[in-house]
Amino acid sequence: MAFSAKFEQIIFTNRPNSYVPGQTVSNLLGISRDRHPDLLNQVHHYGMGMMAGPVRAIMSFYGIIGPVASLFFLPIRIMSFDQLAENAAGTSSLPWTWPINEQVIDIGHKALYAVTVGYITDKFVRGVDWFNG
Repeated sequence: MAFSAKFEQIIFTNRPNSYVPGQTVSNLLGISRDRHPDLLNQVHHYGMGMMAGPVRAIMSFYGIIGPVASLFFLPIRIMSFDQLAENAAGTSSLPWTWPINEQVIDIGHKALYAVTVGYITDKFVRGVDWFNG
């Protein structure tokens, strides 16, 4: 997801980095957000991904598989992980209050994450390859 965001920023939108993820980490851990903001952003992105991935693996284990299951996982990823942390830290508002272009970008990247993690967990947990049967 971090790679797709950088790709989108450089190739398509030329938008600046968002430091909300880094602010979330710094607020929750009580550390200064002024030091190493890019590192704090990466801690948030990879940490949230590592916490959410096992939820999708559990879905695969219990037979909730395929691309549709990954799209059902998408709101779990957004609301139960990112938004819960960001709202607890006081660094973000709910996604439906954001400008539409920010909603599209954020949901698009998280949908890519959900589908990628879904494919990987379905393949390794259930042995199901979406493209070969």
